[in-house]
Amino acid sequence: MLTRAQTDCYQENGFLVLKQLLPETEIEMLRQELNWMINSAPIHLGASENRYNQVVEHPEDYAFTVLDPDSGHQVINRISNPLARSEVILRTYGHPKLLQAVTSLYGSDFVPFAESIVIKMPENGAPFEWHQDGNFKTGVQPVRGVNFGIYLYPSTQDNGCLHVIPKSHRWGQANLKSMAEKHGPRLPNSIPVPVAAGDVIVHDRNLIHGSFTNTSPDLRITVYFGYHRRDTVVDVFTPEHIRQREQVIWLAIQHRAKSNLVTEEEDGLPMVADEQPFSLGQFQSEMSHFSLEEKAKILRAPPLAI
Repeated sequence: MLTRAQTDCYQENGFLVLKQLLPETEIEMLRQELNWMINSAPIHLGASENRYNQVVEHPEDYAFTVLDPDSGHQVINRISNPLARSEVILRTYGHPKLLQAVTSLYGSDFVPFAESIVIKMPENGAPFEWHQDGNFKTGVQPVRGVNFGIYLYPSTQDNGCLHVIPKSHRWGQANLKSMAEKHGPRLPNSIPVPVAAGDVIVHDRNLIHGSFTNTSPDLRITVYFGYHRRDTVVDVFTPEHIRQREQVIWLAIQHRAKSNLVTEEEDGLPMVADEQPFSLGQFQSEMSHFSLEEKAKILRAPPLAI
């Protein structure tokens, strides 16, 4: 659970850094998994095969930035639907510290809205322009969701760390194009948020944020899990759609409990001992066995984007 000081900091500034929330062992497992996912990606946008001439399932999950229009050189920048693609990431989604932190901000009645992985490859990792998350489908609202960004490697100004404008989550829908035209790429009052591997940056989806090109030799990867307060989406999406997104939580807790993350050692490194699963609360009714087809449908349910 977050402390009162932490929740106050989040409410005041629109973001919060949780130091070393995940242990090094779990971060290393995620690194290995993402290394495999990146190496197995389609060779370019629109391709259906990877560098090993293997067919990639759901190649549309991979997004690329075109660095040179003349040569067509591209670099991977994002992977969507990671819970459907990775058992390792699904187990991390069920981490009790993560879900307890969400509860500290939104109470027990929260709903997952989307997950993705942002990748900044060494030397030419793509920048992300200043933006506010989502599409303002419900108009300007004080609460439009929260993102938890898990950092698998140190994030520095050289490798394109997150930049934010503190307290900008209170500004409503900002005219970012006009702001950039007036001030250039470095917006007034923006600050870098460098973090260590294992840290988590929590930010309000209304917060103005972005990141610059990774010019360093270091890889930067962020695993994003996002959540809504239920009352902000019940009148926007169907009950079935919301229920599907809720079921992700139960699946993640179930898969984590069945893994060896909490009972054994791996490669001589201690795993999380005596970890208590997140209390299911309102998700208790979801305790049932899903078929493989049902799981696939749940893990690929569209985002609850607002």
